[in-house]
Amino acid sequence: MKRILVMFALAGTLAACNNSADSSAEKKDSLDSMATERKDMVDSSAEQKKDMIDSSTEQKKDAIDRMDSMNRKDSVKKK
Repeated sequence: MKRILVMFALAGTLAACNNSADSSAEKKDSLDSMATERKDMVDSSAEQKKDMIDSSTEQKKDAIDRMDSMNRKDSVKKK
């Protein structure tokens, strides 16, 4: 089974490396599209992280506000 997988991998590598029909313009377009896809992926990931941080910050602010209001009520009751 391992030999078959190695043969397929070798055949795929040879087929990919022996493709001289690609012109430089096609290669440039391919690289440009890959760069654009990666940039979009990074931007999307950064946006998701930013949203997650903003959400965490809001939750923590709300928790602090609730604690402050509870402390104020307790201090009013003690007086």
